[in-house]
Formats: sequence, structure tokens, C-alpha cells
Amino acid sequence: MSTPDTAAPPRSAPARSAHAADLGPILVLTALLAAGVVASVCVGASGLPFARAVHGLFVWDGSADHALVLDVRLPRAVLTVLVGANLAVAGLIAQTLTRNPLASPQTFGINAGASVAIVLVAVALPSLGGAGLVVPAFAGAAAVGAIMWFLSVSGAVTTVGLALAGVTLQLVLTALVQALLIMSNTTQDMVFWLAGSVTGADWSKVAVILPFTLVCCAVVLLAGRHLGLLQLDVMTGGSLGQNTRRVAGLASALVVLLAGSAVAVSGPVGFVGLIVPHIVRRLPGGGDLRRLAVLCMVGGPVLLVCADLAGRVVAFPQELPVGIVTALIGAPSFVFLAVRQRHR
Repeated sequence: MSTPDTAAPPRSAPARSAHAADLGPILVLTALLAAGVVASVCVGASGLPFARAVHGLFVWDGSADHALVLDVRLPRAVLTVLVGANLAVAGLIAQTLTRNPLASPQTFGINAGASVAIVLVAVALPSLGGAGLVVPAFAGAAAVGAIMWFLSVSGAVTTVGLALAGVTLQLVLTALVQALLIMSNTTQDMVFWLAGSVTGADWSKVAVILPFTLVCCAVVLLAGRHLGLLQLDVMTGGSLGQNTRRVAGLASALVVLLAGSAVAVSGPVGFVGLIVPHIVRRLPGGGDLRRLAVLCMVGGPVLLVCADLAGRVVAFPQELPVGIVTALIGAPSFVFLAVRQRHR
């Protein structure tokens, strides 16, 4: 007796087209990121030839050129990738949590809150650095995040008003940071850090942020369906079996951990969390939160690596902090989004 053919039927052309639409943007962004990382490793003031820099990525010969690649340029590129991913995903989660398209770690003052806490600790304990700055960064980010969350759920302010409140809080906190730096007679390194900079990156900074990037991004992907339901109102989410309060708490913790760890190693780099989620939502393939998160995990690094390269090329042989470049891109974008939201 013959057995029935149990082979799965071939996918239809529309199904293949939808699958390609899902993978296409991810593959393109990944290719751009790979090219950006290679360019980041090859560009610098030392005049290292391109072929020599690429060779240093794959073969170690103990030379000064290879040490420059592996100990200076490569950790800078890796740190830029991790910071970009953290900020972009944090922005996506913040916008989903508050249902506010203007939300981001920068516009809600979370970056500035982390900065104030870090500077306070750095002034009081100058010898503390690296991993020791992560805890105050989380504390400052959480304090500001709690204030903005309260304003969001209270319904006392509009979408644009909430963003303006966040920007106002960010300006006040930034002024406080600047006052602390002036009174402490700070160094040029701290000034660069305040502008948002990956200058001076090393493998120890990569080791600080990497666990938070891996764990938080994994949680976003695993809990993506539940996090996505935060876009609905409380009653609708509850009717679908969603424990809205618990999921909102998880989302808030993710934003604080992602943004706080990024600020601890690179300073308050702005607008990545605002711009990237809006860009990836316009790419083909739908708006599932898990897919948007994957796109942010790649798109954020692409934006930040390109911004870092631009800052190094435009001011060569000096360099602009990457936070200044992202601010030049992000400030007009914020105004555009705010005006568009106001007219809706």
C-alpha cells in the first residue's frame, strides 16, 4: 500500500514575495553596517593604508599598525554598534509604551538624567570609572523615566506637550551637568563625553555595555508580542489577556537599562532613539514589534557608525563628537515630527 505524500506544498509567489519583503531591509541594513564597520576601522588620522587596516582585522603580527586596529579602532567600531542598537531599541520601546511618536531617551530627558547622576558620582569619586558608572546611570535614567511615565499616564498633557516637557527637563538637567563640570574644573575628556562621544573607546567599555545589549535585546524579541500590545489602550490589552501593568513595568525597565548603559560608556548621544524607529516603520514588511526591533538593532548602529565617520572626516585630522553629528540630523527631524503631530 502506498503512503501518502506528506511533503509541504511549495509556497505561493505572494508568500515568497512577503518573505523577501521581510528579509530585504534587514539584509540591506546588515550589508551597510558591515561596510560602515570596515570603513570605521580604516579611517583615522594615522594614515594607515586601507589594505593594512583590513589585514589587521584578520591576521595579528604584533606590529604597531595591527595594535592600532585591534586595540583602538575595532573597539571603537564595536562600541558604536552597541550604543546605536541600545538607543534605537530604547526609542522604539519608549514610543510603544507611551504611544507617543516623539518619545525617545533624548526627548524624554532620560539620557540627561543618567548624565547628571554620572557626573555627580564622577565629581565625588574621580577614581571611579567603567562599570562603576553604570549604577548611577541607571538611577538617574530611572528617576527621570518615572517622572515622564507619570505625566504620560496622568493624561494631563498632550502628546506634543509631553515631548516639550521632556525637552524642558532635558535642558534643565543639561544645564545642571554643565554647572557641575565648571565647578569641578573638569577635563577635556569629560567635555567630549558630555557631547556624546565614542572617542577613547576600548574593550573594557565594550565589556560594560555588551551584557545589557544582549540580554535586553533578547528580552525584547522574546516578549515582543506582549510589548506590541502596549500600543493598544489598557482595556483592549486587558481583554486580550494582557497584564498591562506588568508589561509596562518590563518595558520601562528595558528603556532604562538600554539607555543607561549607553550613556555610561558614550555620554548622552541624542536623537538616535527618535529617528531610527520612524525610519524602520516606513520600510517594507509590516509593523510587527519584533521585526521593528530587529531593524532597530541594525539600523541604529548604521546611523551611529555613519555619524561617527562623518564627524571624523569633516573635521579631519580632528574630530567632532558623534553626539553633535546626530544632533544636527535629529533636531530638524524632531521639529518636523512635532509639527506633523500637532496638525493631526
